[in-house]
Amino acid sequence: MQVLPVVIFMRYPAFIILCIACFAPPLPLKAEPRVWTNTDLKQITAELVRIDHESVVLRLTSGKQANIPLTSLSMADQVWLKVNAATAGATVEEGGRPPAERRSMPKAVQDPMRDINIRVVKESPGDCLYESAHFEFKTTAKLGSLVMKDICGAFESTHELVRRLPWGVIPVPEQGRAKFRAELFETRAGYLGTGAPSWSGGVYVQKDKVFRMPFEELGLTKAPTNKTSGYARSGPINNDTITHEITHQMMHEYLQFAPVWFLEGTAEYTAHLPYRNGEFNVAGAVQAFKDMRDSGRKPPRRRLFRSVSTNPSWIGVSELWGYTTDITRRTPVVKKEPEKPGEMKKMPPVAEAPNLDPQALSDRYYSSHALVFYFMHLDGAGNAARLKKYFDAIHDEKGRWSGFWPSVETYRKRLKELEPLYDAYQKAMVRFMKQPGVEDLGNGRISYPANLTPPAAPPSAPDAPKPPDGTDPEDVGVKHLGVLLDGRSLEQLEREVATGFAKAGVSL
Repeated sequence: MQVLPVVIFMRYPAFIILCIACFAPPLPLKAEPRVWTNTDLKQITAELVRIDHESVVLRLTSGKQANIPLTSLSMADQVWLKVNAATAGATVEEGGRPPAERRSMPKAVQDPMRDINIRVVKESPGDCLYESAHFEFKTTAKLGSLVMKDICGAFESTHELVRRLPWGVIPVPEQGRAKFRAELFETRAGYLGTGAPSWSGGVYVQKDKVFRMPFEELGLTKAPTNKTSGYARSGPINNDTITHEITHQMMHEYLQFAPVWFLEGTAEYTAHLPYRNGEFNVAGAVQAFKDMRDSGRKPPRRRLFRSVSTNPSWIGVSELWGYTTDITRRTPVVKKEPEKPGEMKKMPPVAEAPNLDPQALSDRYYSSHALVFYFMHLDGAGNAARLKKYFDAIHDEKGRWSGFWPSVETYRKRLKELEPLYDAYQKAMVRFMKQPGVEDLGNGRISYPANLTPPAAPPSAPDAPKPPDGTDPEDVGVKHLGVLLDGRSLEQLEREVATGFAKAGVSL
């Protein structure tokens, strides 16, 4: 009798695949006064400061710096940059991402695209596509370049805002995209037909790599007399929702590595900044927050909060800290084992149903905004030092995972290839076990007569990829919250938040 171990095939659980785009290294160039021309043939005299990924930073004669998309420059200027790229100068780290000490709070951020025309890619019936420097807009209705230029302002301004804030975020389109994608819908029914939440006015869907919004939130109505476009803007653009959701889109690479309260808080922070004529007034953030609370004004024009009748309330640090993966239910955070004192992990989900009450959600969004606002302007010396360190921590964490997810994809593909081989082997083994003299010995072993030949075992399954530092992918979003605490307890942070807002004369 022969004894043979039986090959057992186990299917491993699927992982969520997140592909991380890589930054190209910056081009350090020497400052040199010269005349620059854009694609509209407008000219300025300025010195070149540096090239940051896909933008050129120029110092104007007034001394101010301007960030200009490379694609908006004339072909001659783009050629000049390529020819002079070898000229050495001050370098900027990793794809234009400067170190924390060089990331300062801007006083104002202006839309660099305000004088640039929208490119009409196509305007076929039912299939129209427009492009700005960083976005492509897909819609079934012909809108024309003038209407699209009007709409585009908040998109490009938010891109520039996120890039200029001291977070160190360099917005890069999702893998497979040359530009960030926005889809605009003629009807609300068409918008909701994509699976968008019924209470939303616009939404960024990470898995689809797209921001979606209906025309009504863009102030667009049909205008038969408009010969260039069948639509005209007759109402206000919901810039608040655009800024909120586009902030998520600009930070898509970081969404896995931070808790949901922080992600919603950063988006609420940008959405609440004073915005006028394509310019965000960052220096006016504290006064704007104070005015918002003193006036009892409701949150911005977010459709979700239009039924909220009272000013949102602060829920407290300890309560807010537990909204790690879902803004509708808590998954509290606890300290990790002693050998990793600065890291955190989630507790098992608490047994509670999602709370979609608009007032409760309004309180959570406001509290998320307030806590991020505190870390931006009131924490410590008021220079966002801990917040910048936190962004550095999750940025570094993002880099550690960039190789893991492709290995997971390779692993899953290999399992898929092996699956029919293992299925065939298991079926063959079932038939073999019915042969006379074949006996199951238990523990994956069988015995069989010498005149029989068992089925050939398939190739061994690969080992499952191991995540960086042994971190559970479900916990990585809260791993670095200890950087924000910086040795403080939640209770101590609660007291410091209350003191910080009181000193600023702001009602929390």
